[in-house]
Amino acid sequence: MLGNILVTGCNGQLGSEFKNIASKYPDINFFFKDLDLDISNKEDLENYIINKNINVILNTAAYTNVNNAEIEKNKANLINSFAVKNLVELSEKYNCKLIHYSTDYVYGGFHKKPMKESFPANPLNYYGISKRNGEIFIEKSYSESIIIRTSWLYSFYGNNFVNTIIEKAKKESEIHVVNDQFGCPTHAKDLALDTINILKSKLKLDFDGKVYNYSNLGSTSWSNFAIKILELSKIECKIHEVSSTFFKSTIKRPKYSITNKDKIISNFNLNIPKWEHSLKAYLTSLKP
Repeated sequence: MLGNILVTGCNGQLGSEFKNIASKYPDINFFFKDLDLDISNKEDLENYIINKNINVILNTAAYTNVNNAEIEKNKANLINSFAVKNLVELSEKYNCKLIHYSTDYVYGGFHKKPMKESFPANPLNYYGISKRNGEIFIEKSYSESIIIRTSWLYSFYGNNFVNTIIEKAKKESEIHVVNDQFGCPTHAKDLALDTINILKSKLKLDFDGKVYNYSNLGSTSWSNFAIKILELSKIECKIHEVSSTFFKSTIKRPKYSITNKDKIISNFNLNIPKWEHSLKAYLTSLKP
């Protein structure tokens, strides 16, 4: 019996997937909170944890606007770092398990082989820096807590690459997509389901350290990802593969974000689908 699980940021992509799968687990009492619970307000957060007798916290809340993070640094740090500090301190105080979701952006993308959790953090932009700042509180915590670093997340909810490509392709005859950035797509539903599998494993979350990578298996470029999306969606649209310099962005983004998932798979006996299979399942679910 996992008891009472608090899901923060429940209206985001990952949080929404937890809401969708909740009915599959009648033995779990889920409590879904978004802006109606300010996790940067420690007193309010503490009162909620006490009143609801929370046993597990899944922190899906995050500031994820990579471009705006360069301007709204204080806001990014408030949500991605300071609020995590509150969660860590209260999880220690009330003996709650804590799973915090982070990003491949903390690595920096300078490597040429799949990145293991032991690879050094070296974020390129303030979004990555703010997420890394939050991770450090988890790493130093003595509560039963882990970080799950994910990448290229998509779902039915919110802004993401898959939905954006489909919308643009329906309106335009051709689109430009970068071909020199590589990573691992993640269907948010898979991550939500495997999070519950991890909790149900009865293993101590951090028995093998605090950091885990998670994405669907395999890797691709943004342009190849877009081509596959349109192929599976049967949408006619020309993809122009271009260098990342084409968009003239001043925000640095990782060129190489391919992560190694061996640790989370072996430790928790997960069966993670390949990214192409999960993408197909997702796109099939969209059809009326």
